[in-house]
Amino acid sequence: MKKIALLAAVLILAAGCKGKKSEAVTPTVGDVEPVATEEFAAEEEEEASEGKWRKLRLSNLEMNPVEAFATDWMALSVGNAREFNSMTISWGSIGQLWGKPVVTVYVSSDRYTKKLMDKAEYFTLTAFPKSRKCKDALVYLGSHSGRDEKDKAARAGLTAEFTALGNPVFAEGCMALECRIIYKEEFRRDLLPSDVKPMYDDMGLHTFYIGEIVASYRK
Repeated sequence: MKKIALLAAVLILAAGCKGKKSEAVTPTVGDVEPVATEEFAAEEEEEASEGKWRKLRLSNLEMNPVEAFATDWMALSVGNAREFNSMTISWGSIGQLWGKPVVTVYVSSDRYTKKLMDKAEYFTLTAFPKSRKCKDALVYLGSHSGRDEKDKAARAGLTAEFTALGNPVFAEGCMALECRIIYKEEFRRDLLPSDVKPMYDDMGLHTFYIGEIVASYRK
């Protein structure tokens, strides 16, 4: 298998993601370490057999950013094989910052995930095929806390596996982004729009995390 590149052009949903049935995969995603972007310029995507993850150029991904976050949702995961947690997200953005391809995600201080995010170096996003099973799994992830259910991903019907860097993604997914946290900051209540402030009367403020995309995968 060849090593592949992260390119400056950044897109989020993999072609062929929608409607694809989930299939069993090996417990490790990829078998190569990330390398510097300039080394990838003339290289092709890794080839993989059907149903297995493969590394992919970001320039070969397609997206509808509003649909990806607000409608389809994704699973934000953080941790390692010893301890990890996942939550469903419908807020997010993607683009370029400081010459790096980035994803921005938002996690409330009420969430168990925030505890892990604040001590982590990486997080991942997993997107899923359009199916009732996957949607139900995301509903479960978003409505149950890792404080109470350490195996909530399994209870949601999802199979955790880990990248070469040890970060969790899900076998049932069709696309995954692996991100290194490069900046984080909590919202300031005094700077919130007046129509948004009431949202936080009964909940904790969100922290936004900007992650450099260090690897992208698809099936």
